[in-house]
Amino acid sequence: MAAVIALEHTILQSGEVAAALMAWTRDVIPGTTTQLPPTCSCPGCSWEIDPRGHLEWILTALPAWARPYLYSLVLPIDQSFIARTTPDPHASPDWPWWRQRRRPYFGDGIG
Repeated sequence: MAAVIALEHTILQSGEVAAALMAWTRDVIPGTTTQLPPTCSCPGCSWEIDPRGHLEWILTALPAWARPYLYSLVLPIDQSFIARTTPDPHASPDWPWWRQRRRPYFGDGIG
């Protein structure tokens, strides 16, 4: 936790790690999101808001010894995301794993 606090006092803003965790949770956990985020992961689209990407960046910015703690908080959300999405056959293999998944679409009441 000290490494997260140090990171938030150097290159991040105070509370930014918690905000990224909350944003990823809202994006994934049932009952908090039943629609696509402001931009979608369809082929050709780009995510302007990418909380998982921000968390990935934070994880790599932390010292190696501090990553497991934060990752232990991210992992259950990732697992929930994987359980609620399917592989996207149109996704580029160069994209991060979370962008290579297709979300269900609920916006029109059909999907």
